Amino acid sequence: MSTPQNLPSWADQMQALAGVGDNLIAKWRPDGATEAEIQDMNKLALSILACGYLGRVYTDARRPVFMPLWNYAFNQGGPDPDYVYSNAEIDAGGVYRISGYRGTSRFVEITQQAYDILSPSMMDGTSAPLQITNELDDLQLDDDGAFSVLLSAERPAGHDGDWWELDPRARRLLMRRCSCDWNHEIDARVAIERVDDGGADMSPEEIARRFSDMAAWIEGMIEFDMRLVRYYRQHHGVNTFLRSTKIDEMGGLPKQAYYDGIHEIADTEALILETDLPKECRYWQALVADDRFCTVDWVNRQSSLNDTQAHIDRDGRFRAVISRLDPGVPNWLDKADYPWGMIQMRWNRASDYPDPTIKKVPVAEVRAHLPADTPIVTAEERRERLRIRREGAQLRRIW
Repeated sequence: MSTPQNLPSWADQMQALAGVGDNLIAKWRPDGATEAEIQDMNKLALSILACGYLGRVYTDARRPVFMPLWNYAFNQGGPDPDYVYSNAEIDAGGVYRISGYRGTSRFVEITQQAYDILSPSMMDGTSAPLQITNELDDLQLDDDGAFSVLLSAERPAGHDGDWWELDPRARRLLMRRCSCDWNHEIDARVAIERVDDGGADMSPEEIARRFSDMAAWIEGMIEFDMRLVRYYRQHHGVNTFLRSTKIDEMGGLPKQAYYDGIHEIADTEALILETDLPKECRYWQALVADDRFCTVDWVNRQSSLNDTQAHIDRDGRFRAVISRLDPGVPNWLDKADYPWGMIQMRWNRASDYPDPTIKKVPVAEVRAHLPADTPIVTAEERRERLRIRREGAQLRRIW
């Protein structure tokens, strides 16, 4: 077996990664960063490196596996805490079998994507996203909830079972598994196999090339999200909340409406988000994130609420309070210590799209702006809610 010459050594690869953290800090905090901010950025860069190994270096269209994507450890791009995201690299000319068990979660969707979802230039706006999404609920399930579907450009001859058409532009599959009752719903178990090709080991040259891309990729991905948040700040304003078309342009779910805004408030202030609910809606959710579009730690903080977790007032409206200090209400969205960041809400398969409103008030006066019968959440009750949340988040199948 011949040995390839002139491929990067381990030291070469480490040298290429050496400046990533400093480069990102210079762009995130050009006027200077605190030690805590430096370590926070280093942690984020390391997490995206780990995600990149799984999704860029290890992944292979000849031997595909649904790999972990965005989650509480790989916290990039404002992950929806109710989703478990996974992705698999594919070859549009291949034939794949997707199989497993449906589980009891709200829904499971697999979206074909034309661009490289793990590329810094994936959302440069030069081409329309590929909007093809298939659902496990459209498949035949046996008594155990098992399913099997073939994915290919053309239905294989003689195959009379479930089949999804594979678009010739597709390069990746993005799977979203949505669960709203984290402690009790059972996530789907899903496998993928290429059935028209026995596969082959990745060449040393290909491994080296993918590894060598990591430094630019880490910086590109994090920079992209920082630019996206600043886009919302420039175009949506501060402490406002508007329906967004930006994520639609970038390839969000075709039947999901997004609302985005920027929060920037003092510790003694709060934002009250208020909205009617759609007459019919398969799923809805709200979250807060930092100014790099990392969702605030949803395992240890109540930084998101979905239609199962939220308290709905007697008038049928959803009201949430965004603040650093706990206002003692059920629908607190904890923004943590970040000076400013993102607010996001989504309606999934809704019959109508109510526009939420936001207003800024002193934390001490929050209850004056909420219904009189809004429940009081004591410190002890909050600890119990967070305990249940922490357990539920870890029961999800993110790996």
